[in-house]
Amino acid sequence: MLILLVEDDSVLAVQTIDFLNAEGIEVDYAATLASAKEIAAKNAAFDKYDAIVLDMALPDGNALSLLQQTLAGFDAPVLFCTAATALDDKLAAFDAGALDYLTKPFALPELAIRIKLLAGKVSKQNQVFELGDLHIDFSAKIARRGNRTIVLSPQQWQLLALLAEQAPAPVSKVQILRHIWPDREVNNNMYKSLLTRLRHNLSRGDEVSVIHTLKGHGVALRETAS
Repeated sequence: MLILLVEDDSVLAVQTIDFLNAEGIEVDYAATLASAKEIAAKNAAFDKYDAIVLDMALPDGNALSLLQQTLAGFDAPVLFCTAATALDDKLAAFDAGALDYLTKPFALPELAIRIKLLAGKVSKQNQVFELGDLHIDFSAKIARRGNRTIVLSPQQWQLLALLAEQAPAPVSKVQILRHIWPDREVNNNMYKSLLTRLRHNLSRGDEVSVIHTLKGHGVALRETAS
């Protein structure tokens, strides 16, 4: 998942990028309208983004103009993340085409979930994920390999949903720990045990493994490691 962040506060930008990266969200960054427009000029680049996060007041102008002019016609959903709290500012942003509006100060987990919601990648509820003979119905909480029904614990379901959400991209250990145990200190044995149990339940006998460890990157749900 890739987003564009346009934010002139360098400290906030670094904090935001670090947190989003840990959540599996890659970030391209621009600090000004001019640099954002340069990105847009490169092969209609905004089409490659899953979402765009804009600060409203930038050193070289108001990001509303970027949304109304440069972003017109692009598919990426836009979220304003700004200190502007007036109703008129919010209405202007929505009139210009923004789909969401978050005022500063904000919690980084809230920003991450809003981005995922915009990009349509938050939940697999009422959706089906398929990978080879692996069939996962997230609304019914049923997983199958061919005709075999897979029985999973609640934590195994959480991990499987996270891997499916990012598939085929890898999910880092940090992301998994934050997702499964957000308020706990977790030792390495707990992490390894959960991953081992999920692997075992998904692949029995001659069934091909669909969970692969990619050294230096994390764990991925895919048919092959390459």
